[in-house]
Amino acid sequence: MTEFPRVAALSRREFLFTAAHTTLAGLLLAYGMAGQQLAAPFAEVSGLALPEDGAGAQAQVLILNNPAAQPNFSAYLGEILRTEGFLSLRRLPLAALDGQALARVQVVLLGAGRLHTSALTLLREFVAGGGVLVGFQADAQLDDLFGIHHVGTTLPGDYLRVLANHPALAGFASTPLQVHGPCSRFDLNGATPLATNLAGAPLVAWQRFDAGQTLYWGYDLARCVALLRQGNPDRAGQERDGMDGIRAADLFVDWIDLERIAVPQADQQQRMLAALLEDLVAATGPPLPRLWYFPAGAPSVLVATGDAHGSRVSHIEQLVGAVEQQQGTVSIYYTPPPVDLLGRERRRSRWALSELPAVGSRLRGADPLPAPSQVAAWRARGHEFGMHPYVEAGLAVGYNAYWNDFLKHGYGPLPPTVRTHRILWHGWVENARIQAQYGLRMNLDHYHSGPVVRRADGTWVYGYLSGTGLPMRFVNEDGALMSVYQQPTHLVDEHLMPVFDTGFEVGLSGREATTVTLEQIAASVQHYPAALGLQCHVDPFSKGGEIAATVATWLAATLAFAASQGLPILSAERWLAFVEARVAIQCLRQTWDATGQRLTIELDVPTNPVGPPMLMLPLRHGIRELRQFTTATQPAGERRIRLAGRDYAAIALAAGRQNVTAVYG
Repeated sequence: MTEFPRVAALSRREFLFTAAHTTLAGLLLAYGMAGQQLAAPFAEVSGLALPEDGAGAQAQVLILNNPAAQPNFSAYLGEILRTEGFLSLRRLPLAALDGQALARVQVVLLGAGRLHTSALTLLREFVAGGGVLVGFQADAQLDDLFGIHHVGTTLPGDYLRVLANHPALAGFASTPLQVHGPCSRFDLNGATPLATNLAGAPLVAWQRFDAGQTLYWGYDLARCVALLRQGNPDRAGQERDGMDGIRAADLFVDWIDLERIAVPQADQQQRMLAALLEDLVAATGPPLPRLWYFPAGAPSVLVATGDAHGSRVSHIEQLVGAVEQQQGTVSIYYTPPPVDLLGRERRRSRWALSELPAVGSRLRGADPLPAPSQVAAWRARGHEFGMHPYVEAGLAVGYNAYWNDFLKHGYGPLPPTVRTHRILWHGWVENARIQAQYGLRMNLDHYHSGPVVRRADGTWVYGYLSGTGLPMRFVNEDGALMSVYQQPTHLVDEHLMPVFDTGFEVGLSGREATTVTLEQIAASVQHYPAALGLQCHVDPFSKGGEIAATVATWLAATLAFAASQGLPILSAERWLAFVEARVAIQCLRQTWDATGQRLTIELDVPTNPVGPPMLMLPLRHGIRELRQFTTATQPAGERRIRLAGRDYAAIALAAGRQNVTAVYG
């Protein structure tokens, strides 16, 4: 097949006009940068942790950064709480801990690592005075404070079974959840168990201590969440699933319990922590304001994407048009047909000439490749058009080559999200490190497909391979945050249907595949709020015939159902824009009138191009009920949200400085 269709014969005048412009374009390119290989624009980029600043009076929750913990996942603990919507957070070096810092907070979170006598004394005084201390495998010198007694060495990872004997956990099922990482062995010495392992030994325990309360976690929750989400670091770089090429899925072979894959296990464990924090502060101070996960109070989100390999405009428009029918936007990850330098410049020259009034329509042809002008038009309609790098020759080499090709095709600037071709994966988080060098801030390479999600009896399972439906930034083996968000892709066309006939697909019809995706969307709405990543390749529309009809049936039904359930259908770029704007909301000032049970919050809310973030407060705080919840710009219009068995009132936040008032009674 030739790259461009034949055009009608040109008149002598049109021919001369075209030749002149072609010559001019060639001369400009000869003196330009077309043949020069550009270097990555950034050095390695690290993610931002919470401010290491304990002086802020607005920090209700303080995370202690103890360098004695190895690895130290305190920064990722902050990422978890930010994802759960907590606003008033600080991270403080243990060496800077003093009574003044503790006097300003309600809750202290403490990880593993040896503590000096001064810190032990300060934490005891904090709890005795009414504070809440949460320890994650904390120093055994605090056993009496937590009401436990360590009895031996740690054991390998186990399962967590939630006990519904605490009001905050009433909405959590007792279905066991996987725990990765070592678990401490301890007996109860006054504490009440909130969760156990499968043998009945305590894993999470609660105790009252004088005027305060403590919560002991027998494993490093932050590291466990990272291991659930990112797979087994000890298996990095190993081919384990039987498919050609090492993918992120290889990290989950014999790691994810296929009988529990329908539950986002990482999300449930961090929601358990959030629910307990809310309940523990009810006796001593104000409620903890939180942000809902999604714009405008939506129950979940569908993140729509499609990989395209040399596809033409008409084929991409089939995917774009289907998404637009449901008022959505989509990310196209595009690889143009390979050409050498001269071929690429001919391509660009032809695109430039196709914009000319005299000969443009003839040169453009009936079914062209996407020109920069077409890409600009898609972007103007709200869609994302990004690169789809091939990395078979190496991760760094591949990203640099395809980034250069993308820009030199005139498709720049590079948007901020990406999916690697064949979802090839390097190391534990090496993809994210390389992507950060190109300003990419969201990765969709964690992908539900292949033998890893097939039981030994041949049946397939669906759900959350990475244990999550929420985007969070990657963290490396040492616990340092990275600047790239991990957004899994859950609903994958090539896994469900024979898009490429690899032998590793389920092989469903369009209607059968629709049943699978609709069930997962419905479960997210009813039980597990999630940003569900959707992959619909453009390639089936290029092939045409039965596979195009099969995929079109699945796509249309999936999009229509998601829209009917109130899910915004967003490109990865627009979803990232909401996520980053949500994280940027700052709590400037907060006051609590204990007598009148009145909470006043001043917030700085950045503009969010996707939809308003929602501020949540629990309907019940201790024995009191929420009576009033208003902002100066929105005095009415709160809505109700149910999360993990608890009811919240939520109110939309307009951009700018916002004063929020809540009264309990």
